[in-house]
Amino acid sequence: MPEPTSHIDRFARDNLPPADLWPELIFDLPELRYPARLNAAVELLDAMVAAGHGARPVIWFGREMWSYRDLLEHANRIARVLTEDAGLVPGNRVLLRAPNNPMMVASWFAVLKAGA
Repeated sequence: MPEPTSHIDRFARDNLPPADLWPELIFDLPELRYPARLNAAVELLDAMVAAGHGARPVIWFGREMWSYRDLLEHANRIARVLTEDAGLVPGNRVLLRAPNNPMMVASWFAVLKAGA
């Protein structure tokens, strides 16, 4: 028999209180309000550069270092190619397969920026 995993182990689910006893979570503080749709790449890259952190290091790869601005520029360039040249539209799926390096990170952010 295979080892139990979180997908098989129902302990937590089976021991939760009934749904009507769950607390109502109210996020009414302004800093906890988010729009209905949020682009994580914009929040994690564009906002950091806009806040003046563009020169700060975000990725170290061996002896190479990318700043937030470097990563943002690469991600924007890739997103533009995906949307303008490849015809990617929001909602499309994209498979990313590459070595673990800064360009893979930039590609992941580009896919998010493109809405896929």
